[in-house]
Amino acid sequence: MSTVPQVAAHTPDHGPRPRVLSVALARSSAEPWWWRHVDHDMLDVDLDYTLVVDAEGRPRSMLSLRFWHMALGVVRVLWRARRRGDAYVMTGECDWTSFIIAGVQTLFGMRRPRHVIVQFIMRERNERLLSRAKYAFMRWCFTSVDPCVCSARLECDYYAEAFRWAPAKLAYVPFHTDPRFLDIPTEDGAYAVSAGRSFRDYDTLLDAWEGIEMPLHIVGYKGNRLAPPGVNLTRGLPLDELTRLIAGSGIVVLPLEDRQISIGQSVLLQAMAMGKAVVATRVNGTVDYLTHMTTGLLVPPGDPAALRAAVRLLASDGALRRRLAAAALEQVKRSHLVSHYMQGVTRVLDRRAR
Repeated sequence: MSTVPQVAAHTPDHGPRPRVLSVALARSSAEPWWWRHVDHDMLDVDLDYTLVVDAEGRPRSMLSLRFWHMALGVVRVLWRARRRGDAYVMTGECDWTSFIIAGVQTLFGMRRPRHVIVQFIMRERNERLLSRAKYAFMRWCFTSVDPCVCSARLECDYYAEAFRWAPAKLAYVPFHTDPRFLDIPTEDGAYAVSAGRSFRDYDTLLDAWEGIEMPLHIVGYKGNRLAPPGVNLTRGLPLDELTRLIAGSGIVVLPLEDRQISIGQSVLLQAMAMGKAVVATRVNGTVDYLTHMTTGLLVPPGDPAALRAAVRLLASDGALRRRLAAAALEQVKRSHLVSHYMQGVTRVLDRRAR
């Protein structure tokens, strides 16, 4: 039987700026990967972190004893942050920590410390009863959250409408990528790569590839189609192997479904950080990150002919590939590293805290 999760805390020594406590679940008390990339002198707040540690990983069900042990650890962190006067607790995406802290604060009418969810993302609402019930519950649960930070401007508009929230409850901060991708040696190879699982439109990509002679590697494919000649379909690869595959490619293709939530930024920004020319679907998750014919190519959703034409253009024009890749790399260095992201988030929080 699991014991109550250990709470591992880190407290930097800073001045009287508003204190923000980042809370996350972890398998060990090792420093979070992003922590070493944060320039604390550039932040408008005093950023701290606490890990709720359970070596068995995140519990999958609320019915398990491990879940309630983990929940107790999160509540302890919240109470400690409240007692020491933290301005904010920060959780990521919509994981268990987000729901537990939001639920406790909403249930008991707590507004201190204020709760921010970064990289806020939730599957789109549909007309099924279960989906409508989930959105009704989340609207109640997240009443105490302020703000929710999204990774796309239009995604903020969607959540404001779907949850019937005031627009001021949501904030857009451009997503980030791991700065270590900047230092990986690359080459302008003779093949293309497409990767990712969530809301990928690989059927359109496979239709578009008919008649294209450039080899294509698709990583994360979950469909049942047979691979046409020159196309390699892989259900998954470890990140280091995927990174090596991208490093040797000439083009990265990101075919996405037309969704209102933001999708695709992780692979997109990794490719841009590695200096790759990118073709992506023009959807909410890409329009804030790519400028057509400046940092990449954007094509309409579900349009194999447009996607084929964009790939052929890049494959035949090495100068254009290199120009787009260089511009994309510079954009990442300027706007999409962990330090930029945390500066953007803490700037939002500092304005609200003051």
